[in-house]
Amino acid sequence: MEVRLVERAEDSLTLELKGVNLSLANALRRHAINEVPVMAVEEVLVMENSSVINNEVLVHRISLIPFVTDLDNYRLPETCDCNNRLGCERCVVRFSLKSSAVNEVITVYSRDMVLESGASIVRPVSGDFPIVKLAPGQALELELYVRLGKGSKHAKWQPGIVTVYDGESGTRRLYVESFGFLPPERIIIEAARAFERVVKDLKSAIEEAMRGG
Repeated sequence: MEVRLVERAEDSLTLELKGVNLSLANALRRHAINEVPVMAVEEVLVMENSSVINNEVLVHRISLIPFVTDLDNYRLPETCDCNNRLGCERCVVRFSLKSSAVNEVITVYSRDMVLESGASIVRPVSGDFPIVKLAPGQALELELYVRLGKGSKHAKWQPGIVTVYDGESGTRRLYVESFGFLPPERIIIEAARAFERVVKDLKSAIEEAMRGG
């Protein structure tokens, strides 16, 4: 097996895989999309929303904003031992979003989110995502809970685009493009780790079944 870096850009990379069959490369692709945890808004507490957008649509728009992810210091909610529905400092980052229009129409952007608790590295990948417009007299006040999640649960937690191209002489091209949650190299490394865990768990289950038989 041989892996060669073909191209590296700010948000993408291309790897050439030799000695790796197509099914294995595709399994790595699926793990990159579905099993690499990244951060997004999972829960929103709406304290005021007098905009023209109803709560459900507003929450959905906000949940699709990708956040720079801190994989080293945060846990998936289901693996955290805090037993707190709202989470703790190990599994949630909390933001507030408060804005109001007085004399003219204003646009509320992702840059208007204010970190209330958690690591400062966690933030929207861009401050230029428009969320809602407010007319004079309208206001918005929200509390946002950002958590790790996986693409297998919801598309908002898919870290990027990953494709496999079948090349000549048994080579494969693996292309990874990040949405900004994580660097592309971190995405593919975490995908390989997730795949390795699955194989180890399967091996242990088979060995246990054989002992039981």
